[in-house]
This record gives sequence, structure tokens and C-alpha cells, in this order.
Amino acid sequence: MIDDGDGTDAGAGNAQVPDLPVDQDLAQRVVELYAKVDETLSDLRVPEDERKQVEQNLMEAIAADLLVRLGEQLSDEDKKDLADLGAAQNEAEPDLNAVAGFFRGKFSQEELVRALAVATESVLTEFTAAMR
Repeated sequence: MIDDGDGTDAGAGNAQVPDLPVDQDLAQRVVELYAKVDETLSDLRVPEDERKQVEQNLMEAIAADLLVRLGEQLSDEDKKDLADLGAAQNEAEPDLNAVAGFFRGKFSQEELVRALAVATESVLTEFTAAMR
């Protein structure tokens, strides 16, 4: 039994997320950029349905940036394996769970979280600069 301090068993149905070192400066910059995006969309009086589309586009841009960043760190053999993974599915879009699993097998969770934060910062910085 794992006691989490409140008298309950922390292992009973509660998946614990491992503590990861957090780059507080990077995290703060990302939070501030999200606030700027929200402020910019409000200043432009973007309707709610269009705001959701902008947010979706930003998430897709962040994902693309992340894939490029991670891809740059892969060996040629790993890049071939990733391409084969996409080609094996014979669909217009790859299985994102399979792609995520591939990257989890190549990078530590800390490396993935940091790369995601850097990709997020990059995309949001570019977006807020373009909206000025």
C-alpha cells in the first residue's frame, strides 16, 4: 500500500505522474505567450467559433514544429523506421498513437516535455508577432 498522506492508497486507481524537472523560465514564457494569444484574439474580437479554429491551427502548428525538432535528432535509420511506420498504415493520416509511441521509445519523457515547450514557445511567439 502506498500512503499519499491523506489515508488513501495512492496506488489504487490513481495513476501517478512522475515528477519531471521543469524549466520554470520556459514554462513561464509559454504561459505568458498563451495569455498574449488570448488577449490578441479578444482585442481582435474574434468570434468563439473562429477562436476555436485558430486554437486548433495553433495546436497543429505546435505538433508540426515538435515533429520537425524531434526528427532533426533522429538517426537516418530511425527516420527510415518512422517513414516505414507511416507507410505501413496505408491511410491518409498516420496513427498518432503509433507515432507517439515511436518517439517515446527514442526520447526520455523529460526530453519530450522540453521539446514540446520549446515548440510551443516558438509557434506562439511567431503567432503573436504576426498579429501585431
